[in-house]
Amino acid sequence: MFVSDDMIALDRACADACLMQKPIEGSQLSDNMAKADFVDHHDHFRNSQPNCQWKSCLAHGEKIGLGTQNYELVVMK
Repeated sequence: MFVSDDMIALDRACADACLMQKPIEGSQLSDNMAKADFVDHHDHFRNSQPNCQWKSCLAHGEKIGLGTQNYELVVMK
C-alpha cells in the first residue's frame, strides 16, 4: 500500500514499483515481450502500450504544481 498527500509523488512511486517487478506470465506485457519483433523500451508501460505517455503526464502535473516526482519511500512493518 502506498500513501501520500502528494499525488504526483504517489503516482511516481507506484510506477517505479511496477517497473521493478517481473512481468506476470500470460499478461499483455509478457506476451508482447515474447513476440519475435519485440522492441524493449526498458519500460513496462511502454512495452505494453508503445504510445503510453505516463512520464509526460507526471511531468505536466509537476509543472502545473500538483506535486513533485521526488519522494522518499518509507517501509512500515
